[in-house]
Amino acid sequence: MKSLFDHLLNLVFPPRCEVCRRGCAEALCAECFSQIRFTRPHMGIHTVSIYEGTVRAAIHRFKFKKRRRLAEPLGVLLVRYLGSNPLLSMGEIEVIVPVPLHRKRLRQRGFNQAELLAAVVSKYFEVPVVPVLERVRDTRAQFGLARMARFKNVAGAFHVSDAEAVSGRRVMLLDDIYTTGSTIAECSRALHKAGARRVEVLTLSRAPDDS
Repeated sequence: MKSLFDHLLNLVFPPRCEVCRRGCAEALCAECFSQIRFTRPHMGIHTVSIYEGTVRAAIHRFKFKKRRRLAEPLGVLLVRYLGSNPLLSMGEIEVIVPVPLHRKRLRQRGFNQAELLAAVVSKYFEVPVVPVLERVRDTRAQFGLARMARFKNVAGAFHVSDAEAVSGRRVMLLDDIYTTGSTIAECSRALHKAGARRVEVLTLSRAPDDS
């Protein structure tokens, strides 16, 4: 039950959809939610939607405006996508591994968006999240770098802190945005090196240029 303070706060600052800003108790209103179109797997990557429109606006507010309440509806999008994707069975996934942030960026943002999304998927499918990937090198931001420069930028940047957590297991690697695939490739390499039997990749969005 909401406290009196919460009710008063809602009177002064009525809750709104984070994307269209209409009055709405949810972080993402039903109308915005309905505008999101699922994509088919692309080059072995399972992605909910193209990084544009509603998805782009929601992710931007989630990450850069620190609107953590968007984790739930965006996580539900992942759940719905998985439920409609016959090529990826969650019954075969043993652990979920979110793509990590470097500790410096984590301090700045206050949370890892991939980890919050993974928690929603984990809750629904009852598959544990094991945040064993570490970003051991503080790389430059990938935005604005050419394709080959992105791969070079993240080369050797990831390490698995607990190999036993993934060894011999089928892993789901989860992130918010897929662009050139450089980060995903390096994370997958580190997981395979640690003994992962198979790595499936799930992202919330992918860049339009890769569609």
